[in-house]
Amino acid sequence: MTARSQRVSLQPSPMRTPVFTFVAINYLLGIALSLVVGISGGRSSPFIGLGFGTMLMPALAVLMVRVTTGEAARIDWARVAPRFIPVALALMPGVLHATMLPVTAALEGGLPWQDWLIPRGDSLYHSPDVRGWGVLTSGGLAIRIAINAVVGLAVVSALALFEEIGWRAWLLPRLMDRIGARSAIAATAVVWALWHIPFALSGIQHLEGVSPTTTALLMPAGVAASGLIIGWLWVRTESIWIVALAHGALNDWGQYAFKYMRDIPVHDQLVALGAGILALLVVGSLLVAFALPSARDGAHTRVEAIGGVPDAARSP
Repeated sequence: MTARSQRVSLQPSPMRTPVFTFVAINYLLGIALSLVVGISGGRSSPFIGLGFGTMLMPALAVLMVRVTTGEAARIDWARVAPRFIPVALALMPGVLHATMLPVTAALEGGLPWQDWLIPRGDSLYHSPDVRGWGVLTSGGLAIRIAINAVVGLAVVSALALFEEIGWRAWLLPRLMDRIGARSAIAATAVVWALWHIPFALSGIQHLEGVSPTTTALLMPAGVAASGLIIGWLWVRTESIWIVALAHGALNDWGQYAFKYMRDIPVHDQLVALGAGILALLVVGSLLVAFALPSARDGAHTRVEAIGGVPDAARSP
């Protein structure tokens, strides 16, 4: 056997690469949890609360891969990129609301706000008992809504941090090393989106009034579209805090106005949501196509001899 053939034979099988291992662990954990919840009753399962654990799985997968292969996440915890904070907070929620609110108004003949958001004869807002807000002035209502939005963002972003440790901080850079930034962002978005399908089928994630099958067909499209934007933010900033904040803003603020609306027909709900997803896809595609730093356009050139990455490839 020649020296060259010996080198080739010693190359690791694609099935044993850390990337494959990471993706496989996430999918197996997701399917296992979905089976437990789905078989035990779906939305009414006594284990439905375990659904929050789905957001911890990517970080757990990173830990498992590190133990088995030594591949750790490349995270600079001190990197904040403050000028991207407004983008992380407002871009995806803004795109969704700018699209979905006009579509909803057109379909419903106006925005169907809940009745308690209309002041009564005393000029006060009488919130439902389930909210526990009591009777509010206009200023008091604004403060309550603002507090609800900030607390919700903080909680959801904290959970999203664990997802982003896996998908953007671990998987995306490794794919960039192999196939370049644009392809890596798209590939990560698709892998991330498909990972959500078992959660939709089992009822862990759901759309009110929409069947699990329809949810499983629609939800991955929205996840993939938002994945393009979050991936773009990672490449621009390499900040785990920015992508976690963007993910949290999407989950908590993406349809925030609709939390204060009456239920609308499922058909109209799906049309509005489809319009929002399409808008995210357009924005994400444009950002990935035209708003990446030039140093990120092609595949990374890793300098294994000195164990580093060229400065030009590291700067956002």
